[in-house]
Amino acid sequence: MSQMPGTVRSVRAVLLAVGVGSVLAALGFVVAAATLETGALGALVVGLLLLAALLLGVFAAAAIAIAWKFTNGGDAVRTGAVAIGALVTSGSASGLVAHSGAWGIGVAAGLFVTVLSTGDASREWFDLPRR
Repeated sequence: MSQMPGTVRSVRAVLLAVGVGSVLAALGFVVAAATLETGALGALVVGLLLLAALLLGVFAAAAIAIAWKFTNGGDAVRTGAVAIGALVTSGSASGLVAHSGAWGIGVAAGLFVTVLSTGDASREWFDLPRR
């Protein structure tokens, strides 16, 4: 198998989309923190917004880095993709329950990444010996 299977390319694309979405969400938190009026609890709220932005930035970097390594990564890359998929699924599921149905997109994306990363085509692709 010299060409990356379609399912693996699809997982890579979804991971890139998750990474870009996380970057945009992190920027939104930074903008919210920058424009917040400080009051009695203002500093605490700004700190929490910046902490959320930092965590989203780290998550985005991990998703993009794992997607980048799909071409010649090993089993650790596949395991990382499964972990990112599980985190997206669990985080979006909590948002789905607490907020609105729009979070269902994240649940679907996380399940897509997790299921296809554990499939036979992905396992065969990541088990190939690399140069």
